[in-house]
Amino acid sequence: MEITGYTVQQKIGAGGMATAYLARQDSLGRLVVLKVLHTDRRKNPQDFERFINEARIVASLNHPHVITIYDIGACEDAAYMSMEYVEGGDLRKRMHAVMTPFEALDILIAVGSGLSVAHKKGIVHRDVKPANILFRKDGTPLLSDFGIAKQLTTDLDLTQTGIFLGSPNYMAPEQAEPGSIDGRADIYALGVILYEMLTGVKPYQSASVLDVIMQHKRAPIPLLPSGLDQFQPLINLMLAKNRKDRFRDADSLLHYLRHMMQSGIIKTSTQAKLTPDIDVSGEHTLSLDKARIIELPVRTASRRSVHLLGALLALSLAGYAGLFYAQASIERDAGPRSDPELQSLAVDVDRNLLGDARAASPATSASVDPGSGEVVKALAWLAKKSLDDYRLTHPPQDNAYYYYSRLLEIDPGNVPARKGLLAIGERYAFLAERELANNNYDRAKGYVAIGLQFAPENDTLLALNSLAQRPHGGLADTLTEFFR
Repeated sequence: MEITGYTVQQKIGAGGMATAYLARQDSLGRLVVLKVLHTDRRKNPQDFERFINEARIVASLNHPHVITIYDIGACEDAAYMSMEYVEGGDLRKRMHAVMTPFEALDILIAVGSGLSVAHKKGIVHRDVKPANILFRKDGTPLLSDFGIAKQLTTDLDLTQTGIFLGSPNYMAPEQAEPGSIDGRADIYALGVILYEMLTGVKPYQSASVLDVIMQHKRAPIPLLPSGLDQFQPLINLMLAKNRKDRFRDADSLLHYLRHMMQSGIIKTSTQAKLTPDIDVSGEHTLSLDKARIIELPVRTASRRSVHLLGALLALSLAGYAGLFYAQASIERDAGPRSDPELQSLAVDVDRNLLGDARAASPATSASVDPGSGEVVKALAWLAKKSLDDYRLTHPPQDNAYYYYSRLLEIDPGNVPARKGLLAIGERYAFLAERELANNNYDRAKGYVAIGLQFAPENDTLLALNSLAQRPHGGLADTLTEFFR
């Protein structure tokens, strides 16, 4: 990778849309992170605009708790952004250790202040999660990855196509519904993070992603363990199912948190000294015994069991535990897999799904109520997210093909699901192009073969298939033939 003005040192990670590199900015001699869009402007103008939009959004905030963008540019029709290199890790890793309530609220205030500025500019993050909260070496928290952020004042939503976005474990109930999203969705996500920082577990847990989504929509707000009772009113205000019952904005949340910090309720030690009848918000009173000292419980790796919703028992999808817990957007490697793994990507696509919208999907033991609109929405989101993350046909039962097939089982006439299957073929065409450019013909042929099962009439796949089947003299010959 060569970008004028920068010396690339190493690849940090890759996601469905971009690859991140550690680089040195030649003019200033400082380390930066270069985030480079995978596809070029000519072929995918919408991805290009979405990428540039993210950079402009973050650059416009200019806040001490929002990651800094240094530069935006294009090189050979590929967009890139240069941003602050952060060495202190992310909140996901910090939560592996014991975290005191003071530390938790301190982080919450910092991130909340960054969100406050974003919300005042009409920007909703929509994917606040521990992996997107980074730390400088001095411990300063930073909000990062506005890749699916939406500016409320614009008519063009570059990040959403009739589905909801976000990470299921931190997603507000309204994000599973069509309609507008405002800053209270980010407040909900912060509430989930606070609960996890205080207890070491997520408020809603299941081996089924669908079940987690439904719990966020329907299950009661969980009670904190004994010794953390003083935080329950705060949790209740942040995790209210109806957004009208939450803090009205980030400033209201910050006012509440700062009063808690200043009132003496929270101490910097692992003890919390509670004083009587403290009203920190003007709306709630915490009645406590005078000068009562409570030892906060030590966090362990044990998990609180969660009752699955009976209506979704038939939809339990084994094997999802942890898949959505710890994935920063640049950490998913969407690139070609090793040859043995390439074989595991192969599937026997049911051609009826492509040719007849009313055909059944691949065999599955689950029986689903066709009238369950919420399940359809959840499957549509999971399918689109898998597609964007290049989990196309693997891992088993957690890939785009699986979810689109389930959608067609529930709703045989679902047009987006049919288009989604064709889009899988297009993704494999992109992977094949990249392998041909690197003279990896065998792997390119593998991707083409899989892609043609989904999109047998795709012109790009057919052309790539012809190229991959014949001997080549090198990259130059390949490109000359392909673009002839």
